[in-house]
Amino acid sequence: MTQGLRWLRITAISLGLTAGLLVLLLAALPSLLQPALNHWLPTLLGSTEHPATLHIARLSWNRLHLQHLQLSLADGSQLQLHNLHLNWHPAELLQGRLRELQLQEIRLSLPAPSAEKLAKAAAANAGERVREQFNQAISIPPFSQWLQLPLQQLRIDRILLQHPAASATLQASVNQQQWRLHGDVQLTGLSAPWQLELQLQSSGQWLLLLAEQSQLLLQQYGMVEQDTDHTRLQLDQRLELAALSERLPQLAGLPLPLGQLLAKATLQLPNNGVLPRDLQLTSASTLTTIARPLHATAHWQSGEWLLSVTKEQPASDWLLHLQGMPQQIRLPAADLHLQASQQLQGRCHADLSHCHLHGQLQQQLHNSAGISVANLQLQPDLHWQPDGLTLQLPLQAQLQNGQALQAGLPLQQASLQGTLSAALDAAGNWQLHSEQGLTSQLQLAALPGWQLPPLALTLLPQLAAEGNLYATQVGEQLRVAPLRLQLQPATLRQPANRHHATTELQLQASTLQCRPTLTRRGLLSRCELSLALGPSSFQGWPIPDVQLQGPLQWRQLDKQPLLTGQLQLQAARQQLQLRLNLQHDVSAGRGNLQWHLNDTPLNWDSLNLSSMAALTKIQFLSGHLAGQGWVDWQQQQDGWLVTPDISLRADNLSAIYDNSVALEGWNALLALRRPFQGDYLLDAQFSGQKLNPGIELSNLLARSQTRIPADLSWAQIEIYEMHTDLLGGRIHTPLIRYDSRREINSFGIEISRIQLGQIAALEPGSGVQANGTLDGLLPIVLTPQGPQIPAGNLFARDPGGVIRYQSPAADALGQSDQSVGLAMQILENFHYNQLQTGVLYQPDGQLDLALQFQGKNPDFFGGQATHLNVNLEYNLLDFLESLRVTQDVITRLEEKYQ
Repeated sequence: MTQGLRWLRITAISLGLTAGLLVLLLAALPSLLQPALNHWLPTLLGSTEHPATLHIARLSWNRLHLQHLQLSLADGSQLQLHNLHLNWHPAELLQGRLRELQLQEIRLSLPAPSAEKLAKAAAANAGERVREQFNQAISIPPFSQWLQLPLQQLRIDRILLQHPAASATLQASVNQQQWRLHGDVQLTGLSAPWQLELQLQSSGQWLLLLAEQSQLLLQQYGMVEQDTDHTRLQLDQRLELAALSERLPQLAGLPLPLGQLLAKATLQLPNNGVLPRDLQLTSASTLTTIARPLHATAHWQSGEWLLSVTKEQPASDWLLHLQGMPQQIRLPAADLHLQASQQLQGRCHADLSHCHLHGQLQQQLHNSAGISVANLQLQPDLHWQPDGLTLQLPLQAQLQNGQALQAGLPLQQASLQGTLSAALDAAGNWQLHSEQGLTSQLQLAALPGWQLPPLALTLLPQLAAEGNLYATQVGEQLRVAPLRLQLQPATLRQPANRHHATTELQLQASTLQCRPTLTRRGLLSRCELSLALGPSSFQGWPIPDVQLQGPLQWRQLDKQPLLTGQLQLQAARQQLQLRLNLQHDVSAGRGNLQWHLNDTPLNWDSLNLSSMAALTKIQFLSGHLAGQGWVDWQQQQDGWLVTPDISLRADNLSAIYDNSVALEGWNALLALRRPFQGDYLLDAQFSGQKLNPGIELSNLLARSQTRIPADLSWAQIEIYEMHTDLLGGRIHTPLIRYDSRREINSFGIEISRIQLGQIAALEPGSGVQANGTLDGLLPIVLTPQGPQIPAGNLFARDPGGVIRYQSPAADALGQSDQSVGLAMQILENFHYNQLQTGVLYQPDGQLDLALQFQGKNPDFFGGQATHLNVNLEYNLLDFLESLRVTQDVITRLEEKYQ
């Protein structure tokens, strides 16, 4: 018995000692763990690339003092904590509750990429959360639970947030009565910080204020009320957009000078229900603007929008109403006012399974007198469902009262109307189409004496475009059927009057068709152009049928717009064919045109221009015209710099001019250039077999250069070589200079080896026979009245020659006067050794010849030396006409080419 008590006593002592040791061990456990945590936690929280530092200054069963913590995250963010104090009661800790958390400072540094990723992830998560809860049952807990935390009190003395775009210094406190966050926010680029105040009371009231000193930026009041069945929220918000626009560059770039946004809303949600079906809402918002210049050419004067959204009962439809009070924009340069207004009404099912929006959008342009000069009206009709939306957009536009004329457009009025249809599904697939397209009526500006019917245009008929908003391949973002612009046939007419004949332009059906394609570098649009003009006339002058067609390409790649084209112009029953290659760099303001004219027969009938023979007095008998060239242009401050390098060639040309001049076997070569961007130079060469105005000229050749300034105000011509064969001799001009700025120009013609016998043979029935050779010089003076020869001279070459004049006319002259009779006897066989002729020609065709002979008649007075003076007067133009008739020059040439 005694021994058993002893063992019980020993056992009790041992258990007591063990319990005491355990209590001592538990009491000392936090102190024992503290060094281990300081050693191992940095390793667990950090890594080699992103190390962490941590120091626990004190750890006990009811308190933790973390002196500092620094973490480097994988995305480059930095997190620092200083002097964290956490208090708890062990018994409460087992229940998941803490008493107090105090933090002296928390610092978070976010690099720009990390913040962007965080914002995108938050937006994606929020969107996904909304989609998950859409039309799903929800349960709203009692408001008292909204503010419950496992802490009785939280206080953070300093919160430092750092980002390249902004930094913040804040304080936070949380208790059972209030949540509060306040401090300063400093945006990069702004001189002064913004003050932030955010409060949420246990009574359900909340306040959000954002200000810069005394300038209020954002103010929001709210109230949450809750009973057993419903939760109600009241919101009153004021947003000073004008002040924000002055401080935020992102808002300053908006196209509207926003002023203030005022919004009030009352929401009622069932504590247990389905959102948004069971939601009740009454809201009204007002957006105002301020008057200020938008840019140099527009001044915003006023504008206001009112938006209301209501849902009176859980089973009611959503009702939306947007009213845009007239917005006024002044255009001082054009002395115009633009006024716009909007009226939109919408209705959605209670569960938002379907929405319908319709209304009217109007824009009107007024002149200084208040008269409407242009208006645009849109009547959108939109249907939305969760799987997509459809839109019908009828539109009407008018331009009237001569406004287009003031804008530099040759239009009196214009109209446009039609309907566009669009669709978009939830997968991002979109469509835009219009079967009939848009129709337009253009009334050209009135021209005195013209009859101008309205021009009918059809824009985008059979429009079909589609794509996908989320497509990663550029080709899937936009697919478009060819876009077309059609011009309907029309006739522009100007009746004849006493000044000119009728003008009639037959515009044929024309089209422009383009297919745009998106690429990674930009927009590429391939087009087909087809323009047509039927046989027409201009003031009595015929215009042949003309067709211009071919591909055009518009490239907007790497922000470098470029227009290229390969066009074919056909005219005059396809007898005239011209190829055109053009290129224009819009951003650089320069381009070029390369062209080639195929051999074109010069025949008025073949060209369907028969009336041109009478109008031009030129009758083509044979010949071809061809050419090619290059034209460069460059836009400059004072206009366009045009640099041509073109040539035009005519081959084997035979023609009759005014039934008075016959040309046969002519060739011509013209070259126009502009070296060193100076004056225009036109080099020309003409050669011909024959030129016959009554006296035949043969083997003609002329070379010239014409200088024309850039403003085309004058011309200076140098014919540095010209010669022809005439009457057995040759005519040659050493140099001819003509300046259009001079009223009178002059030059000389050298005459050599003219055969006197061929001159006499011009009139076979005159009874004159002669031989000899003439040389001389004729000065030509060009006056406004025409050409004249003031004092020309011809001389006979040694040893002279013989003149025999025997005819009934000579006998009659000899019998009329004794002195004339002696002269006629001498000329019956006159051997001359000297002959000089003075030449005087007037612009009216009067030709005076003063002949001086020295010689003898062997059959008269024993061959005594005689001096003889003869004056002859002719009208050269009449004389040439008589020669043409006598020789039948025109008829013989026509018969040759029939």
